[in-house]
Amino acid sequence: MIKLSSISKTFGKGSPNEAAIFDQFNYDIKKNDFIVVIGSNGSGKSTLLNLLGGTIKPDNGKIYLDEMEITALDEHKRSRWIARIFQNPLAGTAPELSILENFRLASLRTEKKGLRIGIGEKFKTIVKEKISVLGLGLENKLSRPMGSLSGGQRQSLALLMAIMDDTRLLLLDEPTAALDPKTSLIVMQLAEKVIKEFELTALLVTHNFKDVINYGNRVLQLKEGRIERDFRKAPEHELNMKAVFEWFGE
Repeated sequence: MIKLSSISKTFGKGSPNEAAIFDQFNYDIKKNDFIVVIGSNGSGKSTLLNLLGGTIKPDNGKIYLDEMEITALDEHKRSRWIARIFQNPLAGTAPELSILENFRLASLRTEKKGLRIGIGEKFKTIVKEKISVLGLGLENKLSRPMGSLSGGQRQSLALLMAIMDDTRLLLLDEPTAALDPKTSLIVMQLAEKVIKEFELTALLVTHNFKDVINYGNRVLQLKEGRIERDFRKAPEHELNMKAVFEWFGE
């Protein structure tokens, strides 16, 4: 599904702050993997997501999506297949536009430029059906400005907007970091539901040890740009809070 081959990335080359994050980094992500990415600050978690999303390009190496090389493909072109949810609920949505207009903009990312936003009844019905799964009643408030919603509501809608079209890979960049525990649980349960129902491949970057235990089928621990641990969850491989704490103490 996703292959990172001999990836190298250095920031601030030639400066006193030069930092080599990845050096000949290799990693394979299988279709339908839900990988929880952990590690201390500077371990390469965000850089990994930025490389996959196209926000930054590697200095060397190649990235493949379903055997198609996307190394040099710009972020907006990758967005046809790769969606990203950020930790800030304000990111990824247009606060001044309505819920419905935000969904339309999300759907246009896979269409040719020059098309009008245009919102017909058919599209409105599709959006209503998608939003109704939240059980928040927002399907009846499609004209509300996105900026008037709570952080949890915006993150939930951002998740639904991410899968409007041909999304294959979902990048979750600490999506609950700015939310309270109750809202965080709702958003993560929705993310898990969306990933399963739409058969997505996903990477979740988190500092929440409970999320490491409760979500995903695979845990990737990075340390200074290297793979410290690639743990595959299975009934015979017990994973608990004590074990995760011990990983960081090694």
